[in-house]
Amino acid sequence: MAHTINRTAIGTVTRAVIDAIEPWYDWGKISVQRMETLRPGKSITDGEVRYFELQWLGIHIAFQVGRTPKGAR
Repeated sequence: MAHTINRTAIGTVTRAVIDAIEPWYDWGKISVQRMETLRPGKSITDGEVRYFELQWLGIHIAFQVGRTPKGAR
């Protein structure tokens, strides 16, 4: 009986360790706004960019690559 309890405990701990080590990631396209649209009197322009996010062992890395349309004048 004690042998079965130890196997269950080992399995539970092993799953917890694997869940903690496994990285989380996401990628795709996202719509972003131009930073200058935060100023008063500017019209909102946005564009689509590609992004990639990775979270692993407490580190979060994110990249966004793309262009937004020129600001309206």
